[in-house]
Amino acid sequence: MAAVKLTSLRYILPEPFISLRRNFGMTVAAIMTVVLTLYLCGIFGILVVNIDQNATIMESAVEIKVFIKDGINQEQMDTLSAQVKSIPGVASVKYVSRAEGLELMSSKFGSSEEILAAIDTNPLPNSYTVKAESPEQVLSIVDAVNKLDNILAVRYGQGSVEKMFVFMNWIRSLGTGLMVLLGFSAVILISMNIRLSVEARKEEIQVMKYVGASNSFIIWPFILEGMLLGVLGGGVACILALMSYNAMLNLLLSSLNFLTFTPFRSIALPLVGAMLLIGLLLGAVGSAIAVRKHVNV
Repeated sequence: MAAVKLTSLRYILPEPFISLRRNFGMTVAAIMTVVLTLYLCGIFGILVVNIDQNATIMESAVEIKVFIKDGINQEQMDTLSAQVKSIPGVASVKYVSRAEGLELMSSKFGSSEEILAAIDTNPLPNSYTVKAESPEQVLSIVDAVNKLDNILAVRYGQGSVEKMFVFMNWIRSLGTGLMVLLGFSAVILISMNIRLSVEARKEEIQVMKYVGASNSFIIWPFILEGMLLGVLGGGVACILALMSYNAMLNLLLSSLNFLTFTPFRSIALPLVGAMLLIGLLLGAVGSAIAVRKHVNV
């Protein structure tokens, strides 16, 4: 049995390379199509990773400003502080006095000395700066704070925060959807290439079946051929995607330094591994589809 398996491997393993060389023009066209597909998948993947990273940073920076009514005593202040801290989803609570609030506001809009000199009475109330454990908990925290006593107002960037969350989720969904669509296209193209290879060897397959060749003996060369196409396409696509990302990173860092980009060294190895694996899987799936539909075994 071992001798039969070894004999089969001696035929099966070289066969994909022979087939690719025999249909060189079709092979090059198929690989280039896979390269384009996986390259676009890689670019979209990198885009989604960086957008997701910046979205996470922006979401984590969302703060809830809780303004406190004037005239409450220290005991009421301590009670209110404990109530805010006990709300589910609250990560931290920082007390900001009216003097600190005015100093912070003046630092944002100009010289603090000029602004402070122009104001006779500090109009700002005391407040708390509240941070949520996750962006999804902001609205529930705001609702809970609004029900407490001695609250003057709650501000968290109403409208703009919700729009930002919707936009970021839309971008993530769009990028993921495009990658799935491109992956589906790659499967179809690889399947078409393997189908042509099957058609070109139809007589040879019939002869092998006539002499008693097993199903796996006939099918595996085509599966390996598709996997080889996927890996070759994925490898070239990796190189192009990494070169593009490195050039893009150098360009964007000089003009959009307020954004955070994943370093090249951090994305290179995961991208290479993912694209080669995806190429391998796409090739295997595409081949399996073509063999199943066009080899009568």
